[in-house]
Amino acid sequence: MQPVFFALMSRMQNVQRWGKSNPTRAENVAEHSMQVALFAHALGLIRNKVFTDQPPLDENQLAVMALFHDAPEVLTEDVNSGIKYSAPRMLALCREMESIASDLLLGTIPEPLQASYEPLLQHGDGGELAQLVKAADLLSAYTKALGELRAGNMEFEGTERKVLLALQPFIDDLPEVAWFMDNFVASFQLTIDDLVEAAFEPK
Repeated sequence: MQPVFFALMSRMQNVQRWGKSNPTRAENVAEHSMQVALFAHALGLIRNKVFTDQPPLDENQLAVMALFHDAPEVLTEDVNSGIKYSAPRMLALCREMESIASDLLLGTIPEPLQASYEPLLQHGDGGELAQLVKAADLLSAYTKALGELRAGNMEFEGTERKVLLALQPFIDDLPEVAWFMDNFVASFQLTIDDLVEAAFEPK
């Protein structure tokens, strides 16, 4: 075993997303993972600070899980979700490929550290935390689609509809996701001038 884990992780910036969708702006897996971590952390804080009648969550753990949620893609590349979910057998094959990649990545970490990284690379079902990371992942895709539509890229019309449909169960079942949608998502359709103006509005 060669301890090449972090060198491999640094290659996330070379794995492009939306390869089949002709985006106006390229997005790589590293920046996507960073955004998902920001969103997942926010969902944990919303749970803990807004919906205080619910059991608290560790927002920092959510952020770390999100940072690694697409780690296998440094070996597998990004598979278009339309293709990935096109048929049960295709999804099963993609899941198997991701599992193999996770095992390989774990093997590139020195043994004393492996137990700490294993749940991040092989999170499986993962319960409620994994559900919130998945919601954050979809929120990232949804805001990307909104940004592309604002730029006039109608290629993302179908993406926006499909991602919102996938998000709907999370919106219905997880109040923090609905709160995030209500409070943050609309701003992704603003121009930079609108955003700066909003930032400097008197409170």
